Amino acid sequence: MESSTLYIDLSRGLPDPRIVKSLEEIMKELKIETVMFEGIMKGFYDAVKYVINLRGIDFEPYFATSVMEVTRQTFDECRTVSAEEPTHDSVIREDKVVTYEGLVAEGKWEFKGDCFYFAPVNNPTGVVTDSRVSEEFLEDSIEKGVRIVEDDVYGYFSNSKALLERNVVYTSSFTRILGPGLRVAFTNRKYYGRPSSISQHIISRLYEVGELQRIIKDEKEVYEKRLNEAKDFFFSYLYKVPQGGVSLLLTIPKEKFSVKVADGSKYFKMKEGRENLSRITISRYSISEIRNQLFKY
Repeated sequence: MESSTLYIDLSRGLPDPRIVKSLEEIMKELKIETVMFEGIMKGFYDAVKYVINLRGIDFEPYFATSVMEVTRQTFDECRTVSAEEPTHDSVIREDKVVTYEGLVAEGKWEFKGDCFYFAPVNNPTGVVTDSRVSEEFLEDSIEKGVRIVEDDVYGYFSNSKALLERNVVYTSSFTRILGPGLRVAFTNRKYYGRPSSISQHIISRLYEVGELQRIIKDEKEVYEKRLNEAKDFFFSYLYKVPQGGVSLLLTIPKEKFSVKVADGSKYFKMKEGRENLSRITISRYSISEIRNQLFKY
């Protein structure tokens, strides 16, 4: 599904490598009491509330290992789940998911079932739903009795506002901010997961020393700059024009790249005619690094 490469990997969205030093210092502090701890650490809880409030919402959080863990459990309660196309490749593969071509951000939504999977920052296109359209979408879903399953993992890297209402199951995590090894998600639905004490310790310490706040601010600024440079560089090959997040969907076959990129067709239910699409991320490398090692020709 992904191209091979001897160079750099643009297929996965990982945090900026500058945060590694902070994580290394915190791991040196780790004690056996932390490893044996059961429960929720106050610093961790405060960090979760901080990032929730950053998205313009507030609720008492429940915890899980991943966003997809909560999403799939919610899907189990639905008869049919509507979703934009393109959208998250793990969601596309779910049997209950029925897609339509178009994005909520473009004012296009179809309620084909009793639930709707929605990401304020679309993955893979990076298209962002603005507040006015979000409110219209939310009001329509309430009027029609549709439950919204909101995946907000890329929301921190945009100027969007998250949705929260009685029909919304909100989910997000620290994975896109701090790294895939920190498997901690949070949600407003009742869910009784137990986050790893080590992950809690890392997030607590990052928050207590102000590093989490700095990381989010710096990553947002860096990604915004890179995204603008990437838009200019790939202007003629953009499937959609991104406004946030860390990914772009391009009308370039993956075979044309000398770097590792994701197969863009996997973000569609109907793959026919999408074989020449590729998805790249801009979170790990500068645009000059990407540009210098990009194509086979």
